[in-house]
Order: sequence, then structure tokens, then C-alpha cells
Amino acid sequence: MPAAVRCVLIGLGLTFFAVGIYHRIRAAQSGDRLDRTKEGWPILIGMRLAGLATIGTTAAWLWNPPWFGWAALPMPDWARWIGVGGFAFSVTWLIWMFISLGPNLTDTVVTRGDAHFVDRGPYRYVRNPMYSGIFLLGPSLGLALGTWLLPIATTVLFLILARRTRIEEMYLIAHFGEQYREYMTRVGRFFPRLT
Repeated sequence: MPAAVRCVLIGLGLTFFAVGIYHRIRAAQSGDRLDRTKEGWPILIGMRLAGLATIGTTAAWLWNPPWFGWAALPMPDWARWIGVGGFAFSVTWLIWMFISLGPNLTDTVVTRGDAHFVDRGPYRYVRNPMYSGIFLLGPSLGLALGTWLLPIATTVLFLILARRTRIEEMYLIAHFGEQYREYMTRVGRFFPRLT
């Protein structure tokens, strides 16, 4: 892997984590006690394990690529740079999501008591931009790092999140009522509607 690709991926990853941690800490200052078990134990555990596996594998791969020689694919430099571009887009999209969601941010399906309705930023285009961003991360990292492993890991994570969305939207409807129902008719769940 070219050193420049590795450096850019590390820089983007650290930026994403810094922004994400900042917004999670700010949102947690609301003092709401969120019951994470409302999404169900299989989803709760599966999502976190798949997320840790994806993050851990990416970090380990960037730290020492030869550890994952068994999962490597030969990849020309130009394809790696396309992957870096996709990763940069995903990180930018997710940071935009953090900024737009603001204090509403949670790591579970439960809505904060003082949550306000958000349909700006990436929420103008999709109802679940975090999940869409995660979906885009997999193929981007797969190209950039030259592996089939991370696209599979992020696909598993996305499928768990997609299942979780049904539960999450029940809570959003309970909190926002007709405003959220109308929003669902206008905006696609994970991908923008073409019509």
C-alpha cells in the first residue's frame, strides 16, 4: 500500500473519530438515560461487535498491513485512490450528519426527551444518513486497502442497522407523530428517492 494512501486514510479516520467523539459527548450532556435494550439484545450486541470488528480491523490493517495478507487483493494505485476518495466522501457525509443532528445524537433507537425534528443537512436526502455513510465506507476501504474483508464486515454491520431501523422509526413516530410520517413519505430510508 502506498504510504500516501495510508497517511490520508489515517488522517481522515482520526478526523472522523475526533468529530464523532465531540458530538457524542455534547449530546450526552443532556443527561437523558437511554435504555439501549429497547433495540433488542441480538441487535445491541451484534451491531457493537460488527462495529468493533470493522474499526479494529481497519486500525490493525493501517498499523501493520502484512497481518492481513490472507485477505489482501492486488489493487492498482489508481483504484486505491478511488477508494480514498470514497472514504473521504463517507467521512464528510458522516461529519455533516453529526453537525446536523446535534444534541439529538444517540447510539440507540430511543429518542431523547428533548429531541427536535431534523430534516436539514443530509437528512434532506435520506432518513438514516449514518447508516448510508457506513454502507459507503466498506467498498471505499476495500479499494483503498486492497481487501475483501472490510466490505463484508461493513455489509454485516449495515444489515444489522437496517433491521434496527424499523424499531428506531417506531420511536421516532411516537415522538414526532405525523411530522415524521410525512417525512417518511418524502425521503428515502437509506438512499435518496429519485422521484
